[in-house]
Amino acid sequence: MAVIETLYKSSGLVFPLVGVVVALLLSVFIDPYLAFVATSWVIFGLLGLSLDIVWGRAGLLSLGQTAFYGLGGYFGSVVALNFAPMTGNTLIWALPAGALFGALAAALLGYVIFYARMGALQTTILTYTLTLLLWTVSQSFKLTVGKAVIGGDNGMTNIPGFVLGFGAKAAALGPNTVFATVVMVSAVVYFFSRWLMRGFFGRIVDCIRIDAGKTELLGYDIRKYQLLSFAYSGVVAGIAGAMFGLWANYLNPSIFSVQEALLVPMYVLIGGLGTLSGAFIGALAIGGLSFWLGGGVVGGQTTLILGGVLIILVLFLQNGILGAFDLLWRKFIPDANAAAKNNGAVKIDTAVLEQILKQVAHKSGVKISLSTDQVFKQFGGVIPVNKVTRFFEPGIPYSLIGPNGAGKSSFLKICMGLYLPESGKVKLGDLDITKMPIFDRVRHGMGVKNQKPQVFGELSVFDNLWTAAYSRTKSDKQALLISNQILDMLGLQKQAAVQAGILSHGQQQWLDIGMVLCLAPDVILLDEPAAGMTKQETRELSLLIRTLAKYTTVIVVEHDMEFVTTLAGHVTVLHQGEVFAEGNIEDLRQDDRVLDIYLGRRAHV
Repeated sequence: MAVIETLYKSSGLVFPLVGVVVALLLSVFIDPYLAFVATSWVIFGLLGLSLDIVWGRAGLLSLGQTAFYGLGGYFGSVVALNFAPMTGNTLIWALPAGALFGALAAALLGYVIFYARMGALQTTILTYTLTLLLWTVSQSFKLTVGKAVIGGDNGMTNIPGFVLGFGAKAAALGPNTVFATVVMVSAVVYFFSRWLMRGFFGRIVDCIRIDAGKTELLGYDIRKYQLLSFAYSGVVAGIAGAMFGLWANYLNPSIFSVQEALLVPMYVLIGGLGTLSGAFIGALAIGGLSFWLGGGVVGGQTTLILGGVLIILVLFLQNGILGAFDLLWRKFIPDANAAAKNNGAVKIDTAVLEQILKQVAHKSGVKISLSTDQVFKQFGGVIPVNKVTRFFEPGIPYSLIGPNGAGKSSFLKICMGLYLPESGKVKLGDLDITKMPIFDRVRHGMGVKNQKPQVFGELSVFDNLWTAAYSRTKSDKQALLISNQILDMLGLQKQAAVQAGILSHGQQQWLDIGMVLCLAPDVILLDEPAAGMTKQETRELSLLIRTLAKYTTVIVVEHDMEFVTTLAGHVTVLHQGEVFAEGNIEDLRQDDRVLDIYLGRRAHV
């Protein structure tokens, strides 16, 4: 059983290595024509990998990968035509040039997409539009660059083939050696991509896909990571395009066609979305099946048969071919999530919490306040926040209460940066953060927990905490230490390896709070943190907030008056976006004006 589990965990490394070795061995024996055709399958698999990086991992369906692929092919071929005669070797010119141009094209488009904060649908439409635009323009675009002639519909000819040797006498490789070369280049790109996506960068990309808002609330500039992953996908697509140009010795506008653009998502879906290696499986399945059917075995019904088979694969194999194998593997591996079913209620260890808070307070040496000055927010004719001025500092918990629609959550969203006010100021200590983006506010000491628990369900409990801790420390060792401290404090050590999405609603609330604590914030904003918790969990939460308030500024939006009472702090009542009353909860409960707004009575209001 242990051997099977070890093999499963390393399957993304072992099986691709075996595949590369088998392909290299086959390159010695297979028919040259088959080697020539199979080379294109490997290139298409590499193109599919570029899409899997942005779709399977980053969560955005891009139909512009063939645009970066085609641009990389054209640019790489132009450079190879002009400079390869000096060296003989063509790859040292074509591959870097294709990668560079693919990256630049993807980065320019990505900047527009991500810094304009476009949605997933807008991204798909814009990338598809770019592909259509290039297809249209390339049919009439003519240009001569040195020895390279781009002839519009006539395409680009005389592209040199694969040459590995150096010098004027270096000869082009034969079909079998070209196949082996393409396999090796693709393997290097795949294993580098796998290393990249299994590391810290890949984890943040995954977090953005799962919950971009939460990732930003942990202090990460999500646009930067989205742009980098998109640009890297352009590198991969550009390399694939450059190899395609050397393989075909010819390029024409069909490389930008709609058919080519729509084939790439099929490679990924059939092989397995998000698996990286699945793109090669999908390209091999489609290419191999087309090759076999094209031999006349079905009497000219190749397209019909191929379409039917592909529909069956997509509909009945969960997450493609590799996804089906993954389900089969899991049947023989112990379920790490079983611990979620057996864990008791969370119990806060205040001794551990106070130790953490004292360490943080000692390092910073300054107690940070949060203040707002006449902040005003309007949505059309609705004014959820109407010139609210408040000052919050460490020492006691602050609670914001009021009936539904009073403006509590809207005020909190202005403080965290989700809403930008029309007028007024928000300050973190002496720092004006009114127009500061969310991730920057977090980096300056703000921690936010929204009403609904926000956890990365596909990651383990420990990885959720580590990701939050690393945002602050930028140190793997320190993040490990802090994550374990928070696990101990919450009593969740037994569930460290459990997927966060398996936890109960209340446990996810605690994990979300734990992630905020990993940031060691100076100011903590909690929007209805007790929602969905049991009475015992609510008591523990009250203890946690009172302990935090000794060292940090804590502001709680809450509807549960019993819970607010246990906090024994300062209470502000909001009504119609304005401060209506304030004081301790016992006095406010006796205030007829406060009772009227909660009960909907007009007297005193």
